[in-house]
Amino acid sequence: MQFTQIEYFLMVARLEHMSKAALELEISQSSLSKTIARLEDDIGVPLFDRKGKSIHLNEYGRIFYKKAKKALDDLQEAKTEIQELANIQEDSIAINVMNSKLLPKLFFDFYKKRPNVKIRQYVLPDKLAQQKLIFGDIDLMIVINPIVDQRIEWVPLFTEEIFLVVPKNHPLATKESVSLIEAKDEMFIVSETGQNFRATENHLFEKAGFTPKIAFEGEDLSIILQLVNEGKGISFIFQHSFLDTYLDNVKILKISNPVCFQTVGIAWNKNRKSSFVVNSFRDFAISFLKDSANKDFSN
Repeated sequence: MQFTQIEYFLMVARLEHMSKAALELEISQSSLSKTIARLEDDIGVPLFDRKGKSIHLNEYGRIFYKKAKKALDDLQEAKTEIQELANIQEDSIAINVMNSKLLPKLFFDFYKKRPNVKIRQYVLPDKLAQQKLIFGDIDLMIVINPIVDQRIEWVPLFTEEIFLVVPKNHPLATKESVSLIEAKDEMFIVSETGQNFRATENHLFEKAGFTPKIAFEGEDLSIILQLVNEGKGISFIFQHSFLDTYLDNVKILKISNPVCFQTVGIAWNKNRKSSFVVNSFRDFAISFLKDSANKDFSN
């Protein structure tokens, strides 16, 4: 029994029409008929009932069809998994991220392991990214704070410190650290309601014991920090953000009270089957980011 015989048999069984099957397979009808006849000879029984030009699976054919289709599907699945494992087949990962200086090396190191992978990176608002994660438009999210949704799995990666950022000419800029209550009368520039970082900011204000005066709300942290850089208010920045590189007119202050930390995690839709490469990246990211953050924190 040959692999080609099984492929041809499945096509004829699906179409139940010899000439249409031959056309689909791009072979002559006589060649197809001979192949099916040899398969039946090999098995020892006819697989089709033939009446004139019509051809239909008989009892034997239906049994063989079910088993042959499963065998072919299993072979194709095995081939795909092996190709992915061997980096033969290009695959892709769609991931939504936050601005973190740990991520470029994460991607670079993963590329070294799987050079054929295509990574599509997004920096979408949290609510939109979560929707896309649920609908399967993205595979993973690196995001602060647990996502409360029974469809989504969220695994903590590391904890990072949060700092206050003020313009250089601000009275608080003369200090190295502050208690957050000292800023209760200042104008804050904060994340938009609904963003995960806004939940963190609200928690800090609550712990400090005051309601902030808000001058501006935005979904893009880079714009928020540029407004601070231009002297329009004060805000927060987290430990592993790379955005401080672009700020030349600010002072970053340690917050002595309350203790200001946030937890960064990775999320995925647990109800959707992820590809081999997505699972590989997720496992690699969990290990890499936990290790990198601990090293950076110890320094």
